[in-house]
Amino acid sequence: MDILVQTLRKEGFFALYKGMASPLLGIAGVNSLLFASYGISRRLISPFPQLSLKETALAGSVAGAANAILASPVEMFKVRMQGQYGAATDQRLREVVRDMWKRWGFRQGIMRGYWAICAFNSVRPKESTMSYSIL
Repeated sequence: MDILVQTLRKEGFFALYKGMASPLLGIAGVNSLLFASYGISRRLISPFPQLSLKETALAGSVAGAANAILASPVEMFKVRMQGQYGAATDQRLREVVRDMWKRWGFRQGIMRGYWAICAFNSVRPKESTMSYSIL
């Protein structure tokens, strides 16, 4: 509770939403890629419209792995933005992206954490697609 009071006092109400620009801008692309790759992976796994539970799980995992291509940078930018503590040197989203690109490049900066997001996203959509197919 003390951290909430300190944050509100030092940075104001909108500091509670710091780091939200990246997810808000990226969520449409992330979700579009997830659903598109799920549909494509279903067709690649089986030409028949009705998939077994194992095939549905595999399609969800493939979709989640493909989804990590966009989800990884979105999460990285969100974490970088939220890790700023109200100093005068806090950066805006475009400055965070530019700084990460300049300091580490695409692979070590922008896509840092890709494999962790890929592993997480390979499990999560599998569970939701399996639940959806059961219902």
